[in-house]
Amino acid sequence: MRFLSSLIVLLALLPAGLPAQSASLAKSEVYVVPFSHLDLFWGGTREECLSRGNRIITRAIQLADRYPEFRFLIEDQVFAENFIQSRRGSPEVERLKQLVKEGRFELAPKWASIYQNLPRGEATVRNMVYGKRHAREVFGVDPQVAHMGDIPGFTRQYPQILSKTGVPYMVMTRMGPPDKTLFHWKSPDGSKTLLWHTTKGYGWGIGLRLHEQLDEAKFAKIDKETADVQATTAGPIYIGWGTDLWSANDLLVTNVGVLNQRLATRNFRLATPVEYFRNASKTPGLPELTGEIPSSWANLIGSLTRIWPPMMAATDTLLNAEKFAAINYALDYADYPGAELERLWKSVLEGMDHNNYGQGGDIGDEGKVQLAEVASLDGGRILRDSLRNIAERVEHPFPVSSPIVIFNPLSWKRDDVVKAHITLYGDIAAGHIADYKKAMRLVDAKGNQVPFELEQYSENISRAVEVVFIARDVPSLGYKTYYLTPAEKPDSFPAASQLKLDFDNDVKQPRRVWGAHEIENEFYTVTIDRPTGRVEVFDKEVGRVVVKDMEVAAAEERGGNTLAIEPQTGRTILNVVSSTELEENGPVRTIMRITGDVAGVPVTQRLILYQGLKRIDVENTIDWKPGRFMKIEQIFPTPERIADTRVGVPFGSAGAADIMPNSGPHFRDEVPREIWQNWRQVQDWVFASVGDWGLTVSGDHQFFTVSENGVRGGMLRGTRFNPVNVVRDGKTVLIQQPVAGSYVYRYSLTSGRGDWSTTLSWRSGMAFNTPLIPVSAVDELSKKSLPPERSFCSIDADNLVVSALKKGDRDGSVVMRLFEIRGSAAQTPLRFLDETRRFRTVNMLEEESAATDEQALRVQPYEIRTIRLNVGR
Repeated sequence: MRFLSSLIVLLALLPAGLPAQSASLAKSEVYVVPFSHLDLFWGGTREECLSRGNRIITRAIQLADRYPEFRFLIEDQVFAENFIQSRRGSPEVERLKQLVKEGRFELAPKWASIYQNLPRGEATVRNMVYGKRHAREVFGVDPQVAHMGDIPGFTRQYPQILSKTGVPYMVMTRMGPPDKTLFHWKSPDGSKTLLWHTTKGYGWGIGLRLHEQLDEAKFAKIDKETADVQATTAGPIYIGWGTDLWSANDLLVTNVGVLNQRLATRNFRLATPVEYFRNASKTPGLPELTGEIPSSWANLIGSLTRIWPPMMAATDTLLNAEKFAAINYALDYADYPGAELERLWKSVLEGMDHNNYGQGGDIGDEGKVQLAEVASLDGGRILRDSLRNIAERVEHPFPVSSPIVIFNPLSWKRDDVVKAHITLYGDIAAGHIADYKKAMRLVDAKGNQVPFELEQYSENISRAVEVVFIARDVPSLGYKTYYLTPAEKPDSFPAASQLKLDFDNDVKQPRRVWGAHEIENEFYTVTIDRPTGRVEVFDKEVGRVVVKDMEVAAAEERGGNTLAIEPQTGRTILNVVSSTELEENGPVRTIMRITGDVAGVPVTQRLILYQGLKRIDVENTIDWKPGRFMKIEQIFPTPERIADTRVGVPFGSAGAADIMPNSGPHFRDEVPREIWQNWRQVQDWVFASVGDWGLTVSGDHQFFTVSENGVRGGMLRGTRFNPVNVVRDGKTVLIQQPVAGSYVYRYSLTSGRGDWSTTLSWRSGMAFNTPLIPVSAVDELSKKSLPPERSFCSIDADNLVVSALKKGDRDGSVVMRLFEIRGSAAQTPLRFLDETRRFRTVNMLEEESAATDEQALRVQPYEIRTIRLNVGR
């Protein structure tokens, strides 16, 4: 009986919520994982943080030499690479490699600590690929655990990315459900990763003071907090010891033995993440969760308005450069600049580090922008050289003409607006272009006339013109050529829109109440209220108003910061309109300009309708001056309640129902849940479903808020102070963001019957942010080998999107990555360079998963597929 009573007491002390089979005399396992959160910009400039990282790694090596049980995690490969490069040939480098090979030091498989919701999906893939390969090639190990310290949001396809880069485990330290710490996270395609999460944060071990002398209060806290966490899982416990650029010490090691003496119900040990997961993976009955977790720092985009757009532009430039450099390579027109592209990718990935406005100050933030700008500039040169190489080979069917080769980087045939620069030259003297000066005509290869507008021209030795027109049916991942030819007289085309302008009545009736302007084309009737600037959009096909009272407005604040403090007053500041003017109504487009100001901040809005394109573009220019505490938004109200919304995310889309259950903000540096729940960080597009029709809003900035009343595009947010305390002359200085300047935000609207998959919303968004690229080629004397129009790569299924086309990193093949976006299986032949190609499936590291060729491309719902094509080089 005495033994039975003791057993009952012991069972009562076990953590609540464990399965019955876990209630035994066995001690609970607690794994303490030493690491340092190696920020690139938060604790100093990039160079200072890398140098601090060197010191942290050196200290860890010293501890490992004193204590065989010591373990250490290096979060990002950029720090491991810097350590090796800056200490080349030193004994420390060889010792680090030895410790990694022995498994006492672990490398995480990421290149840098980048966000998940903000970057393109391809950036996330490259971040894993470069990190994983560096660990393999330099250290001879294969990292198995993605450590996501401090990342404030997670994209739903990440488990699939981990699976297809050979990473089975992950540590999440923010935003997850507080009642589940060890679970399988499943992607929409069914891929899973085993994940440890705790709301204690990535620095839990720091909070427990495991690096200090332990006393009774600390023992009690450690006992309580580990018991609280143990109540959420039947598996072992993971305690990360480390925070921003901290360095481990001797007490951290010796305290583990002390804890095992004092807290007898637990077994503490120092470990690497993979040692933890090897044990944790044996836990039976683990829960399975799915879903997206929107970021809790989304408002930083409005304050980072000068930092994040260059990151996206650089990423898109590199992807386009890869595509057309690979096509050049496959055609044997040029060598593939693989090493240079990898250098540029690593540059922009380091710029995407999840920190800003830190101790690095303006130097650090400028460094981030410069990393992106270098990638854009050098990647843009590779892209332009690749396109020029193709354009120079396109034939000239007309005796006197200036060709404009229009390139389409996307994987479907499309119509879109083009703004092209063409320099006109004479036969002998460059300036002998009298025939062009008389009049010009734009035609396609068959001689069909194409409406165009001459936007401007410039002259010195000849004449350069800038023209705007609509290119039709430009082939997928290919080009179509138009030709500017001399003419006897200009062609006449009807205006893009019919106008009923209210100010036309001012002369006849000066003493009257202002009304509204009306613009009508074949798709829409747009009404602009003259005194307020509010816009109504009527869709002729749908037969109803699809946007009601669209305008620029601001939510007033009390002066928050750039990260998470967003104290709202509840008041809305309206755009006070001073004028509405017709800027142009030509054969290609109609532009109305609305001028106003929001609390003294000038705002200029341009509404653009096109001939033959069902879309309305919105371009807002904000002339910002610091000192106004408000969030300026472009508001798209719908006349009826929105039933559902869907947004573009990396490698797919997500709706409100796809958010991970019970996830959300937990920490003081995250926004309150009531603000967070309507936030979306968006890849290209938002679809608002209203009954049997819907509205697609595309944007070149990524922050949107959705509600049942409409969609709001976040533009610029004025803040009063930064998270970092800045002191000058002994006084705190408030650093207000953004800095003064002119900021441009672009949106595009389209609408139609059906849901987001019927209207192909993703195509609208991706096309808006991946414009057609015009290249002028004026050498008509050389022999030409290419036709006026060609698709280099095409697939038939409209639910597949090609996200990357590149030369293989390790062989002479061409590698393609694509994904299924609608949620339905697809099967299609794959045509490359005019041939239906056989291919082999590879993982994201470009390693073959099947040794046989395939001919029909079969893609499962939501699958990200990577394939290798043999192109004979």
